[in-house]
Amino acid sequence: MLLFLEFILLFTSLFYKSSVAGECRSSFSVTDHVLTGHVMRTLNHKTFESCTFSCELEPKCFSVNFISLHKTCQLNDATKNYFPGDLVKQKGAFYMGMVIRSYNPCASMRCENGGTCVHSPTLKCKCLTGFSGHHCERYNPCANMSCENGGTCVLSPSLQCKCLKGFSGPNCKSKRVFLSSGESNFQKVQFSQLKE
Repeated sequence: MLLFLEFILLFTSLFYKSSVAGECRSSFSVTDHVLTGHVMRTLNHKTFESCTFSCELEPKCFSVNFISLHKTCQLNDATKNYFPGDLVKQKGAFYMGMVIRSYNPCASMRCENGGTCVHSPTLKCKCLTGFSGHHCERYNPCANMSCENGGTCVLSPSLQCKCLKGFSGPNCKSKRVFLSSGESNFQKVQFSQLKE
């Protein structure tokens, strides 16, 4: 029976006509492979058929790993299509994606601090300005600070722009004017009025 099951899994694809989307999807099994890092539940003493049926009943299940030697069924909350690097070899195992529902990779991606999940070309969080990290978990106040003319944002003693020599102001926009010691105050006033 096991050899017959392997034959079916290898050479047969399952087709399901989606009544909602009106599209035809297919799923192929991958022998001697399992999807790692996405197992949400493990069921023991299952047949392959009952394993796939258990996944169909679970709204967050999108693929299964079936280990035939131990009759172990693993329900996954992701698919190999979005996590190809997580599909690893394991002798005597089968991986199969579900055809009953489409996988939305953003369902399992948690973006923090107002970040939004995008899955094209790769799954990642698009962070709001000032936030970074895989899940937008890190805050960098300097990202909102605009320092011009080569100035750099510093956090200590307070959030401010450290300006290069010759520039000043909160954002290093103003150019400093160095007057020689022989110039009068009248010349300084005239020059500052011209500058404005």
